[in-house]
Amino acid sequence: MNVKKAIVFSLLVAAGTTTFAQSGNLRKAKTALQKFEELKSAGSAELGKSNLDAAKEAIDLAVAHDKTKEDPDTWTVYALVNANLAATNNTPEAAKAAQDGISKATALDKDGKHAENIKVAGQILGQFNFNQGVAAWEKQDFKTAYGSFSDALTFLPGDTTLTYYAGLAAIQNQDYPNAIEKYKLLIPAKEFSSHKAVMVDLPKLYLSAKDTASAIEYAAQAAEAYPNDNDAAVQNIELNLIVGNEAKVVSDIENQIAKDGNNKSLYYYLGIAQSAANNNDKAIEAYKKAVAIDPNYSDANRNAAATIINGVRDQLNALNEDKSLSNTDYNTRVSALKEQIKEALPYLEKVVELNPTDSDALRSLKGYYDFQQDEAKSAEIQARIDAAN
Repeated sequence: MNVKKAIVFSLLVAAGTTTFAQSGNLRKAKTALQKFEELKSAGSAELGKSNLDAAKEAIDLAVAHDKTKEDPDTWTVYALVNANLAATNNTPEAAKAAQDGISKATALDKDGKHAENIKVAGQILGQFNFNQGVAAWEKQDFKTAYGSFSDALTFLPGDTTLTYYAGLAAIQNQDYPNAIEKYKLLIPAKEFSSHKAVMVDLPKLYLSAKDTASAIEYAAQAAEAYPNDNDAAVQNIELNLIVGNEAKVVSDIENQIAKDGNNKSLYYYLGIAQSAANNNDKAIEAYKKAVAIDPNYSDANRNAAATIINGVRDQLNALNEDKSLSNTDYNTRVSALKEQIKEALPYLEKVVELNPTDSDALRSLKGYYDFQQDEAKSAEIQARIDAAN
């Protein structure tokens, strides 16, 4: 964030020539301020403090003088002097005086002759507020930091760095509405170095504010703006899965897998999406690929087992409802289902291995052995359930 220097003193002096004849104090203030600016430009602002103090003393007299107190030139210099005092001495009182000076000068400057110097005063005041915000941030006073950064934006509107810092401060303060407001201002600023981070984080802010619909909307925008970014793509997928839009993102997940084929989470998400679309075989295949990448991926093992078991359960329910089957046919088909469900066992056992006291996993494992009519194993697992409880 660069603040423009007060480079128009030749114009400022020329605009005030009639006033010079009326008041030596305004002339003194301008001369002292210009000397301070010269030293500041040379990197010696500390050496120029006496000039700045002299400018302050003179301009205070000028704003009280009947002949100069309604002159925009007087208030412009007053704003510049106090803005520099605030920045140099870190004094909020001078910052308030500078802000008052800017307001007064702006109101009096009907023909805009002092507009550029008024703008410079505002830029210096913006830098002061920015520095105040940084100091508050370092103390982890994020509420004050947000206020200071926002105040700086009053004088430096559209500054992307300031806007971003204000948003970050609001996030740290868990002030999600203001964080969202600041981040949304940055959406059009595609050249901003942190633009991608803003786009990816904005949906998270909406989630924190419990606005899932907007989170999904802006997640889609992020994925569209950065189609090759894994974080943006995965976030869009995850949010749609959360709200039940599984079928909608099957192709998105497959496209992302084509770019990142070793991402176990993507195969897990694909399994969820395919299962929701009633494509159980494809879901099981996806979960298996996730487990192949990470054998200890508990959720993928759990879902693989559950999908297999649920498929067998549905077939068993259909058999139980089919009154046309003979006992022989029924028993034959049940035996086939007992073989089919064996595919789930290694995944169930892995879940229990990873989570020995997981009562849901233990009950599922007991149910498996009950179906296989393995009384000894069923009793063993029941004992583990009892111990876990």
